[in-house]
Order: sequence, then C-alpha cells, then structure tokens
Amino acid sequence: MITFDLILREMGNIAEKAAVPPTRISFVMAMRFIRDEWSWCAVASPSSIPAKLQRMRENVLRFVLPERRRDRVYPRAVKLKMSKFNRKRRQTSHHRTK
Repeated sequence: MITFDLILREMGNIAEKAAVPPTRISFVMAMRFIRDEWSWCAVASPSSIPAKLQRMRENVLRFVLPERRRDRVYPRAVKLKMSKFNRKRRQTSHHRTK
C-alpha cells in the first residue's frame, strides 16, 4: 500500500508539472519507470537521489495519456460471441401429471 501511495503521489507531481489532470497519467507506465529508476538509485550515492528525481519528473511527456474521445462514431455495446456451433434452444417444458 505504501508503494501504491508513493506512485500515486509521484503521478500527482508529474501531472502538476505537465499541467494535466492526474487521470491523464498512465499508472502502469509511471510504476514501471519509477521501479526502474529506483533500482538504479540502490547502487547510487544518496546525494544523487534528488537530482535523479528531478530528471525523472522532467520526462513527464512519456506519462501523459491522450485525451479521451468524447464523440464516438459508434457507441459502446456488448458484442455477441460468435460460435461455429449451433445454439441449444431451450425446449418448453410440459408438466407431466401423474
């Protein structure tokens, strides 16, 4: 939970720097990038971490998602699954009387 919170916090910083809403930042891409950058920090000196964070925040364009399309040509719909087999039809049940 701490890692998740830290990624969301950094995504907020990235969104602020890019002047976009936080919902336009890719969580998966941010998580992977932060993970890769922090793995390098494990072997670096502690004094280099702030500069590394600054460089990481300067790469904000890699995290910004395109705007959502508001006007769709085709509305979203549930598609029927196609099958090469005939469908079993439910037969009407006749109650037997004894």
